[in-house]
Amino acid sequence: MAASTQVITRFAPSPTGYLHVGGARTALFSWLMARHAGGNFLLRIEDTDIARSTAEACRQLIEDLKWLGLQWDNTQLVYQSKRQEIYNAIIADLIGRDLAYEAWETSEELVVMRGLAEKKKQPFLYRRRSYSADQVQQFKAQGRRPAIRFAMPVKEYRFGDVVLDKELVLGPAEAQDFVIRKADGMPTYHFAVVVDDSEMNISHVLRGQEHLKNTFNHIAVQEALGYRRPIYGHLPIIMNRDGSKMGKRDRDKHVRRRAHEYIKAHKSDAAAVALAAGIDAGQFAAWISDDKKQLDLGDQAAVMRAIRVDARELPEILVHDFRRNGYLPDVLLNFLALVGWSPGGDREHLTCAEMVDLFSIEGIGKSNAQFDREKLVSFNTDALARGYDEGVESNLLPALRDYLAANPASPLNDVADSDLVRLLSMKKGIRTLAEIDQLGRFFFVEDEAIVYQPEAIEKVLRKSEQQGANVLLDLLKVLEALTEWTSTTIEIAMNDYCQQKTFGLGKVAQPLRVAICGGTVSPPIFESLEFLGRARTLIRIRRCLEI
Repeated sequence: MAASTQVITRFAPSPTGYLHVGGARTALFSWLMARHAGGNFLLRIEDTDIARSTAEACRQLIEDLKWLGLQWDNTQLVYQSKRQEIYNAIIADLIGRDLAYEAWETSEELVVMRGLAEKKKQPFLYRRRSYSADQVQQFKAQGRRPAIRFAMPVKEYRFGDVVLDKELVLGPAEAQDFVIRKADGMPTYHFAVVVDDSEMNISHVLRGQEHLKNTFNHIAVQEALGYRRPIYGHLPIIMNRDGSKMGKRDRDKHVRRRAHEYIKAHKSDAAAVALAAGIDAGQFAAWISDDKKQLDLGDQAAVMRAIRVDARELPEILVHDFRRNGYLPDVLLNFLALVGWSPGGDREHLTCAEMVDLFSIEGIGKSNAQFDREKLVSFNTDALARGYDEGVESNLLPALRDYLAANPASPLNDVADSDLVRLLSMKKGIRTLAEIDQLGRFFFVEDEAIVYQPEAIEKVLRKSEQQGANVLLDLLKVLEALTEWTSTTIEIAMNDYCQQKTFGLGKVAQPLRVAICGGTVSPPIFESLEFLGRARTLIRIRRCLEI
């Protein structure tokens, strides 16, 4: 293709499941850059890892991008797994020009080679090795399949990074031959990314700083193939508040801790948990005893089911985590934009249109960026408050429906829109939409399904010689006598009772809450009783008193 002066950016994820927020920020910055310049933002699926790149993982990744509103401009997605013939033809050309060659070492042999270099306190550098015809024949007889390595010219490589605003250099002593096609026949990232960026006319590549050294490999391949070099910018790493790198290991760490707690509490062992999870016992034992090991997401989910860990208690790392926990997509985009980028003028609350207008490479920071969860919660709280001001039905109901779509087990999925609007209107000041779900579920489950929290029963009903239970018995009689069931008539009756008994309203509200929802937190109590209805309220009070 001919070179283009138009700004064309891309997001090229490996589909291993739902999108990590670090990847989402890379996609966002690439999208903002293209939109600001009136260019194109393209999506490419780098699915050459056969074991991990599944159709479901790809669907999840695309779903996250659509939820965020980061629409791409190519009508046909580029899947690397469908381009093997193109890659193989180019690799054959490189081999023909002696710029690539077969390498026959097994992974075990490479580990030994690295270990020897480490013992000598030398960096491990792979350079072309010679094999006799007999050796090659022997390798083939063993069933080995060669990888193809690029013969990287031993020289200095350099490029200017537009984010870091400096020139980066790789000296000749660090140049080494790297794999461009794996033994399974699939191209490596280092090769396919170069070919695809060229064919898609990518003008600017924004990616994480973990790819800094990879860029020198890509430049070497570009030079060998006569490709135009894109402009590179490497983004700051996202860190937790404690200074650790924000990543999927945060979730893994939490699950491991809960697994240890489960084994101790149930007097169990690793083998039993592995059996219950349906995963390999040796793999589980190695993982639970080694903080450096990590389960893939499928096995992690299986372990969580076995030890009864709710996904909502995990640290939010994936875009889907934030969607499932009740954050708004515009809020998450706004927040992510500020993780490593400044629009200037101490501005924080920005619409997508404002971010597009203000975005610049110069505004991206050079140092690591901190993910401030408290700030994100504040952003979401403010956005939800604006939703209440601008109309619950038109603003918050669609958002709640989207939240419920990500939480199919919630009983609120079967509730009419009118009841959801009513529920939203009862509980203002929420921080996330998950609070509506958590606080409102008791309305929509069977009366017999209410589980009474032991601490609530003890603290509210049994304490002080069962004062709360006695109050609840009185309230049952008061409520049974009501001829009109509205929040107003209920409140009047409760106030009259409190005056007779010289009680504060809390002495009445808390026993009623425990009776109707099983705990001490609910939407406003009188509105809750009206919403629940006379018959169901009385049934729950009687059941609570029996318990």
